[in-house]
Amino acid sequence: MTKGSRRLVLGFLLLPLLCAAILSSNISHRHLWKLQLSYRSNNHISIGRSDSANAEDVEFTRLLLRRLVRGKARRELSQNGISCISDPESDLCVTTDAVRISTATSSSPATVYLTAGQQLPPGFNSVLRPYPRKTDSFAMQRTTPVHLVAAHSNPPPCDLTHPFPAILFSIGGFAGNFFHDINDVLIPLFLTAGHLHSRAQLLVADFEPWWTQKYRRVLFHLSSAADIAVASSPSNPVEPKVHCFPAAVVGLKYHGNLLCNSSDAPGGVSTLDFRRFLHTALGLKEDRAAGAERPVLVLISRRTSRALLNEDGLVALAREVGFEVEVAAPARMTSVGEFAGVVNRCGVLMGVHGAGLTNMVFLPAGAVVVQVVPWGLDWAAAAYYARPARRMGLHYVEYHTAVEESTLYDKYPKDHPVLLDPWSINRQGYDVSRPIYTNGQNLTLDLARFRETLLQALELLPRPTRPW
Repeated sequence: MTKGSRRLVLGFLLLPLLCAAILSSNISHRHLWKLQLSYRSNNHISIGRSDSANAEDVEFTRLLLRRLVRGKARRELSQNGISCISDPESDLCVTTDAVRISTATSSSPATVYLTAGQQLPPGFNSVLRPYPRKTDSFAMQRTTPVHLVAAHSNPPPCDLTHPFPAILFSIGGFAGNFFHDINDVLIPLFLTAGHLHSRAQLLVADFEPWWTQKYRRVLFHLSSAADIAVASSPSNPVEPKVHCFPAAVVGLKYHGNLLCNSSDAPGGVSTLDFRRFLHTALGLKEDRAAGAERPVLVLISRRTSRALLNEDGLVALAREVGFEVEVAAPARMTSVGEFAGVVNRCGVLMGVHGAGLTNMVFLPAGAVVVQVVPWGLDWAAAAYYARPARRMGLHYVEYHTAVEESTLYDKYPKDHPVLLDPWSINRQGYDVSRPIYTNGQNLTLDLARFRETLLQALELLPRPTRPW
């Protein structure tokens, strides 16, 4: 037996032991990466961008895919070669066996052919929309369905054969809004593919070239394939192709608003892990917010709804309190990499409740998020930014506007429920509350009261080190 053959046999003998270790515990994201590097180096498996994989590498990746399912679903995956999970906001199918995926055309949808005898679960809807907002009808209208077909008598032949499993997901839905780009796509994609450590082929439905170009550096940190494959596109013709894969995931894992829950599958992956991953992908520093005589405060400036009508006065106040202030208008935030660097160098990120505050994912550890909470949006402020900021290891300060600081105060009678009882409006649903509280008000802050918020943020920052 040759030396290379002995290594291959040894690799397959060790694989079951490695499988038991990984699947029986929630190994942390960082520790699993070290384990994988050790496994690969000992067996001379290459890492880095590549379009090839050997049998050991494929088996190891199939093992890692099993972390996406648990309990009954994992047993189902072992027995049927596929397991499909329906969570409150997302549907997900995982198969560790071969598939063929045909791209969408004008006459037929993107279709996943289960070509290794996989059996879909009884009663499972074989049409899946791979975007994690399934309870939102508008998002689903903008998400192209993907069909799963089992036991097809004559599946189409392969045009392209890929060495890595497919991760098929959509950038339809609300993609293009920065909060939803991070929350609905990039965090779920990290949860689904991050533990594979680049051994995945991204296959994008509802493809838009501007979107993938905008997040190119992040996407290629999740895949060592040479390019991103396209399953469908609403704006660009897609060449009819059949892509063949050794395994696949259709849909994405979703844990909640800007959340990676370490106790949920794939296990051991936290929101801090995502933040570290993002910083690495974009080349941002990992150290804590630096002490400075005049810390930098980045103000997210809004131009339409929830705009600060006395923004100039607020900027002057922040400078008087002791900050260097950078005002970030929407045009400045178009380049993710460039603006991430701006945020990463600041001590405080401040803004009115809205998607711009999602840029807190780029802040250094120990920095401060200041959220101005408009009238009637307390629940949204807590759910979308307050709790996530704390999970990311950031300090969080909020300023609740008084009703007199909102332009709503002059729009409605003083005894109207919009002013007296916002929760009674919110209980009627987002379609009722959105035109009022989300899109229908601007703010004039009480600067004397807001001074205390700025001083609180300043106090939370590290003190500058002084020479002896």
